[in-house]
Amino acid sequence: MAFGSLSCKKEAGPWATFIECSSNACVAEAIAVKDAFLENPQALLEQFAKTYEKGEDHVVGWIYLLRDSVLLNGSFAEPQVRFDLQQAIIQAAKPFENDPKLGEMAKSVLDEVEMLAIASEMEEEIPTEIVPFAGTYSYELPNEAGSGELNISVVNSESIRFALSVVGSGPAFNQGVMEGIAKMTGYNQFEYETSEFGGACKLELVFTGNMVSVSTLEGDSPSCGFGNNVRADGEYNLVNHDDPFLTPADAKKVKKMEGDWVSADDPKSGIAIKNSMYYDNYDGETLGAFRFQYYPKCPDDCAPAGGSPASKSLDRTNFATKSFFQIAKPSRFP
Repeated sequence: MAFGSLSCKKEAGPWATFIECSSNACVAEAIAVKDAFLENPQALLEQFAKTYEKGEDHVVGWIYLLRDSVLLNGSFAEPQVRFDLQQAIIQAAKPFENDPKLGEMAKSVLDEVEMLAIASEMEEEIPTEIVPFAGTYSYELPNEAGSGELNISVVNSESIRFALSVVGSGPAFNQGVMEGIAKMTGYNQFEYETSEFGGACKLELVFTGNMVSVSTLEGDSPSCGFGNNVRADGEYNLVNHDDPFLTPADAKKVKKMEGDWVSADDPKSGIAIKNSMYYDNYDGETLGAFRFQYYPKCPDDCAPAGGSPASKSLDRTNFATKSFFQIAKPSRFP
């Protein structure tokens, strides 16, 4: 497959770089366009439209290359990572499918990406249990040998926000703190990189059941901004699944949402929200489980009813359900 001819006008940015590359080998360039698309879908759709108006097929080339070399490529990443990426692209394009100017480009993306059966790979190749990420995790070694606390909140299907604090052993009790956005690199696996302190520092976070294992992949105490001989490495055990970055008022709202709910239209249909998870239930059977995140302010890719705060399941959106649900078994009301 050949991409269209190059435009004479030189422009900057990932899309211009991809057009200039114009080859089936431009996988890195295609991924850069994907990253830009997820960050600002409207801007990229506008660039797609301009290219399409010129009669060039770079948009089709990008979609096909992303599909074949990334989304359907088992050597690129595990099925869960590729599935999450597929869902992120869909959620980015969906709000624009009926836009009078950008709808055609948005539908082109959706038509190709929505049909990919990545979920079928997941049924056989990855664990069926979905681990909730949000919460507070900690460890404390005996004899004052060190301690640490890790706060986690979900940003989207590809990243988490974290705040880490560690204390070294006595008698110095040197400390270290770090906060940032970690990117998903594998199933339940994230990495964070920084050069803020004059050297390269890379941490890996792996979620397993009720624990997060933190490992330093690159760097030492100074390059990570920690005190002398302080490291983040360790196994942090779950304290609770409450979002530690919410304000007390918003945390209270989430608690009021938690519990088992029954549809007012169909008593067999229900949902459950608990421990940072959202469950679809019908006739006593759980049909689906999704990571759940509450947003005090609606993200760019949602449209809640009545301007309400947004709740989001990270494998699909659930900002406003089509049915009304009544509380059946609330977990607790503050």
